[in-house]
Amino acid sequence: MDNRNFVCYTLKNIDGVIKLRNFNLIKLKENDFDKTLKLVSPGTSLREGIDYIIQGKNGGLIVIGDTPEVLNLTEGGFRINCQFSPTQLAELAKMDGAIILSSDMKRIVRANVTLRINPSISSNETGLRHKAAEKFSKDTGQIVLAVSRRRNTLTLYSQTQRYQFRDRTILLSGANQAFLSLSLYIKAMQNSASSLNWAELNDSVTLENVVTAICDCERVRRTEEELNRYRIELGTEAQSLHLVPSDLTQEIDRGLLSIKDYYIQDIHEENEVYEKIFGLDASQLTSKSEIINALGFSNLDLSDNYAFEPRGYRMLSQIPHISMKVVERIVDHFKSLYSIRTANIDELQNVDGIGETRALAIKESLTQMKTGASQPTIMTLPVFE
Repeated sequence: MDNRNFVCYTLKNIDGVIKLRNFNLIKLKENDFDKTLKLVSPGTSLREGIDYIIQGKNGGLIVIGDTPEVLNLTEGGFRINCQFSPTQLAELAKMDGAIILSSDMKRIVRANVTLRINPSISSNETGLRHKAAEKFSKDTGQIVLAVSRRRNTLTLYSQTQRYQFRDRTILLSGANQAFLSLSLYIKAMQNSASSLNWAELNDSVTLENVVTAICDCERVRRTEEELNRYRIELGTEAQSLHLVPSDLTQEIDRGLLSIKDYYIQDIHEENEVYEKIFGLDASQLTSKSEIINALGFSNLDLSDNYAFEPRGYRMLSQIPHISMKVVERIVDHFKSLYSIRTANIDELQNVDGIGETRALAIKESLTQMKTGASQPTIMTLPVFE
């Protein structure tokens, strides 16, 4: 007889679509900043001009955006209003003042201007050029680039965000290490996902299954994100770094639904749980105790003999042609994966958007998953952090 204690946290009637949007907003912020970094990736005309500035042992201050607010905060210098060219940018950077580019970066609008800096805005920079760049970006909301003459570096400021581009040699070394790590982490993620599949379909999920699956998936997400930054910084030199599975993003998103499946709703909001786990440092993620706390199980540890019942988001997301909105409605109706698996065709059709054909597909898919599921062997993984 199984003497384990079963833990089941039922799902409240909440608007799951809104909750998913909160999670997507986290990813959207990251993607927006990546788009900003791509503006100065190697292979772009702007980056070519900046490289000319660095090669010429010059510094530079470049504002992207000729909005009225920006122009009103500049004085002196002279109007250029010519088509952008890398060589022209490098020549104008030989003067001490800032350069203003049009918002689409197709024109050089002004050169050798003085930026009027708001002294009340704080800055963590020490150099005058970088301090001016940071404050002006915060004040206007525009992207400002600072090229250091002494250190031969490029730093990008976008409102409150700062990014210093790295040396090519360092980039290539780090990118190769990240690429090798990603390959290993993907295997670990797939192994722990298979273990969780087997456990969920056999009603034997442990805290170890859940936390390991989340940890492995989050490690892949972070490494892929890190690798994407390398792709951006290396630009046209990063072709080999694109050799990753085409469906990796979808696999990561599906894996992270384990968080949605198991967190305790009475303790945390869903987006708060995602943010906590995304905010863990490498050692906290590897120790797994912080993941347990984020999910709301601070009174438990991995050795406790409990079995957990998933809500069913991750498992249902593996069924073809079932949208996330439909998955939300199914889970909202049945509350747990066990109830979904044991429901008959008529009961499934009680869910809005589920007809007989779709109900049959759900039943058949879950049956096939259970039939094909096998308990994977334990996989050990080298730690690179």
